[in-house]
Amino acid sequence: MGNQMPRHVQSFMQNYVELLNKHLPSDLVEGVYIYGSIALGAFDEAKSDIDFIVLLRRAVNEQELAMLQDIHVQMNKYAFGKRMDGLYTQASMIGKTNEELLAYPYCTDGIVEVGYWDVNHITWWVLKEHGITLQGIPIGDLNIPTKWDDVLKTLAYNMNNYWFNKSKKTYLFLSDSMVEFAACTISRIICSLELRAILSKDEAVRLCIDMLPERWHLLLKEGSRIRTKANTKSLYKSKLKRAKDCRDFILYTRQLCNEKFFIKGVSNGN
Repeated sequence: MGNQMPRHVQSFMQNYVELLNKHLPSDLVEGVYIYGSIALGAFDEAKSDIDFIVLLRRAVNEQELAMLQDIHVQMNKYAFGKRMDGLYTQASMIGKTNEELLAYPYCTDGIVEVGYWDVNHITWWVLKEHGITLQGIPIGDLNIPTKWDDVLKTLAYNMNNYWFNKSKKTYLFLSDSMVEFAACTISRIICSLELRAILSKDEAVRLCIDMLPERWHLLLKEGSRIRTKANTKSLYKSKLKRAKDCRDFILYTRQLCNEKFFIKGVSNGN
């Protein structure tokens, strides 16, 4: 178990690994790894997800899928169970994204389904650079092929497609959760581009308050407030004003990223 893992999470994940080894065939699991906020040293025991990847030697059959589902039913009896988010993929698929993968088992909110989950080059980069080995060969020996240019393309897509499309629907940002998601995730994108590294959302917001114009400080502090002190009073008097600030922040940071980091011409895409 990695030294970065909080003690309670270490114990919880040890139970999980033991269940995998007890109930699945010995020739199936090749490795179990942690990435995400735990690997980045930013795990919040009150709310953070436990992001994991299980590498398999082969595809699972129906019986083995049922076993995986049952394992997570058992894990859901514990406090962290429904905060397990991860995937089960063949080791030969390391570094590939959803566009290249066949449907695979994944777990979100403690429930296992088959389909496609949040697997992209950022996933593999964080695993490659910061991941924690729970079982199997060391991460450095996995030869994860992901390069920073792959991460850059993912960040460009996120800004110019995902977030740009969200900006067309200002009403989405009337909710606290979307305000927090936008402010913190886009802060992480900007810091990733500036530092060529993936940071925790909390650290990224702090840095962006120093890096970006004062025009955006209130929104960034609001995002941080929702993330860390959700029960406190909003820094905004108007939810509509806050929603419009979110929309404008997306448009501003999209232009900033295109001009400073992404290839010429990307900023013209819709």
